[in-house]
Amino acid sequence: MLHDRLAEYRALDVADDLARELRTREVPAADLRSLARRLLENGTRRNAVALGIVMLGIAGDHRDRELLLLLGSLEDLTLYAAVALANSQPDRDAAVYELAQRVDGWGRIHAVERLAGTQNPEIKNWLLRTGFRNRILNEYLAHLAATTGDLHSALLAPDVDAELLNSTADLLAALTGWGGPAQDIRHYPDALPVLARFAELLHEAPPTLRIVCAVGSFPQQLKRAAPKADWEPTRISAVIDQYSALLERPDWRELVMAELLDPVDDFALNQALRSSEAVGFDAYPHALAHLRKGVLSVYAWQWVAKRTPDHEVAGLARLTQEQLPLDEMASGPLSRNQSRSLWQPEDHILSVVLARLDHRSGDVGAPLLRAGIRGRTVRLRNVAIRKLAEVFGPDLPADVREWVGAAAVAEPDDVVRAELVKLLERATLDFEQ
Repeated sequence: MLHDRLAEYRALDVADDLARELRTREVPAADLRSLARRLLENGTRRNAVALGIVMLGIAGDHRDRELLLLLGSLEDLTLYAAVALANSQPDRDAAVYELAQRVDGWGRIHAVERLAGTQNPEIKNWLLRTGFRNRILNEYLAHLAATTGDLHSALLAPDVDAELLNSTADLLAALTGWGGPAQDIRHYPDALPVLARFAELLHEAPPTLRIVCAVGSFPQQLKRAAPKADWEPTRISAVIDQYSALLERPDWRELVMAELLDPVDDFALNQALRSSEAVGFDAYPHALAHLRKGVLSVYAWQWVAKRTPDHEVAGLARLTQEQLPLDEMASGPLSRNQSRSLWQPEDHILSVVLARLDHRSGDVGAPLLRAGIRGRTVRLRNVAIRKLAEVFGPDLPADVREWVGAAAVAEPDDVVRAELVKLLERATLDFEQ
């Protein structure tokens, strides 16, 4: 049966070869379309359906648009559907655009990549405001959006609205975070005029936390990128000066201060923390106060942990004991497969604090380490095991050896158990000597 035979292949590996082979053979389009539709409408295996979409992209027409959009809404099939729509629909860009709006993540990335170079004004506007966003990394689509969307012309319009200003901040933040998975600010021909124009617009506009957060890294990132980009030194220096001046404005600093004192939610707190150093505000005591109030923002805990002086790590460890449900988190280890989807903010926070423990943290860090090696996830248990050796060295106290031994007995993962046993063996050998 063709369906089962196609299901044996990895669609991504054979899709191009299949399309090339079908184009060289004299297969009646109607017959191929009929076969492809049957595979799509009745298929039960992903690879078979994906290759059916490839066939429909060769032999299909406007009648197949809705079926391709429906299947393309499944992220595993978006790439195949985007290519098929581009190849089979008379309104190629409009069809792919409709699909791109239905998906996120890799689906959004695959679909938007097929819109490169479009001249459709609606799509260009969407790319600048929304289209580059995806749950993977905005960096994947930022360059395409800026170039195809013609960001420079959009910013030269007489009336640039707040939505475009905010989205431009995010887009340029993605571009200036260079060294990522796609082309960045160094490969953007309009980089300097766009950056200069955007700074001019921000000078006249009231600040938003989103903009301050994005712009905060511009001076530093542009200085890093300048030696690797073909930019005239005086022009890039002038642009950097523009953004440095913005970050020194009192109203920008006051906005960040206000959000730190009373953030509307964890996301606002995170943005304020990201922006604080750029505007010259010491946010550490305010961030610590939020953690004491029970905030479980992973970013906020990371931010505090990174900036906590070594001699104050014990205080951070005590705060962690107060704020995290350690008994619940130490409810018992799960296998690697079982725990893969169970990584919770509390697990991440505990791992962040564990990473700051050292040989001075034994007594106050012990409850955190004990919870860590009995945690639900393999990832957390591995962090705790590494830190046990660092905090106590080979000379594990008797009570620590006891709960490490209990953890080894309960450990379902062979690799993790071996590490626990190795830790115990080293401790026992040292104790006997």
